[in-house]
Order: sequence, then structure tokens, then C-alpha cells
Amino acid sequence: MEYLLALLVGVIAALPVGPIFVMVVQRTLCHGRKAGVMVGLGAAVADGIFATVSLLTLSLVQHFVAGHESWLMLGGGLLLGWVGFRIYRREGSVDVPPDREDYSPWTCAVQAFLTTLSNPAALAVMLALPALVGLQVQEAAVPFLLPAAVGLGEWMYWLVVVYLLARFVRLEHRTLSRVSRVAGVAVWIFGTVLFIRGIVLLLGSQL
Repeated sequence: MEYLLALLVGVIAALPVGPIFVMVVQRTLCHGRKAGVMVGLGAAVADGIFATVSLLTLSLVQHFVAGHESWLMLGGGLLLGWVGFRIYRREGSVDVPPDREDYSPWTCAVQAFLTTLSNPAALAVMLALPALVGLQVQEAAVPFLLPAAVGLGEWMYWLVVVYLLARFVRLEHRTLSRVSRVAGVAVWIFGTVLFIRGIVLLLGSQL
């Protein structure tokens, strides 16, 4: 039962529309299923780490996040802004084919992994979800498998999203370039909002 709850936590954690969702859509439509799957994998691994932290060292992490929230937001905002700029600049040009040979799906996984790790909101969600669904570490036969189940649940969700996008959405090359530009701007906006919130919190703490 606990493992099913852990899978559910992973699915719920992936549901909010955020930078990872934008990246999954853009990568899948412009680079194919493998790229979208790798974005989901990177995010799932990062959330699996958050789940480990949440289940094993909850009080310590909450104290750390509360004391460094503004700096975490500043760093996360800068990283998201950089990822958004890269998507817009390198993949939004109609002169560059989306499926160019030097493109590596592992880049997708690394970007998604770092984006998730640098997002305090993702950590906050993972800290709250296990308690909300009643997940109990002591009830599991093998407790250290629970974080893996959380990551697996999230990755399963992204596999479904990628399949649906690849199966039912077909776009021309010029439209794909526009999708990349829109995705880049969207991720950049997420980063800007996060960065501004970090500044506001930092200034508020110094007043």
C-alpha cells in the first residue's frame, strides 16, 4: 500500500504546469519521444532525491529551506532564465533543424534535473505531499524503496504525456520553431518570477 501511495505522490508532483511541463512539450514535439522521456527522467530523479530528503530528514531540510529560501530562489531563477534563453536562442531559429545530429537527449535529462533541484517550489511540494497522502515510512517493508517509487510514479506520468504528444500532435518545422521560442520565453518567465520573489524575500529579511 505504501508503495502505491509513493507512486501517487510522484504523479501528483508532476501535475502542476511549470517549467518541466514546458520542457517536456517542447523537447517531445521538436526532438521526438526520446528527448521528452529524458526530460521526464531528469525531473523524476531530482524529485526522487527530494522525496528521500522529505521522508528521512524532514525537520532539518525545512529549517535549511526557511533560512535560505531567498538565495535558493535567486539561484533557481538564474538557472531557469539561462535554460529558457538557451531554448529560445538555439532551438527557436527556423534555420536550424530541430533534429540536428549534435543534439544529445542526455542534455535534456541534465537540464531537467538541475531545473528541478534549483526550484524551491518543487522541494516544498515534495515536503508536503507525503504527509498529505498519509505516506508512512515505517509502514513500508523496504523504506529506502519509497523515494524510488516516487520517482517512478512521476516518470510514468511523463511517459504518458510524451506518448500522447508524439501520437496525436503533428507540427510543421516552422511551427516547431515557434513552439521552441514560446517554450523558451515561458521558461524564462518562470525563472524571472522566481528571481524576483527571491529579491523581494531577501530585501524583506534585511528590513
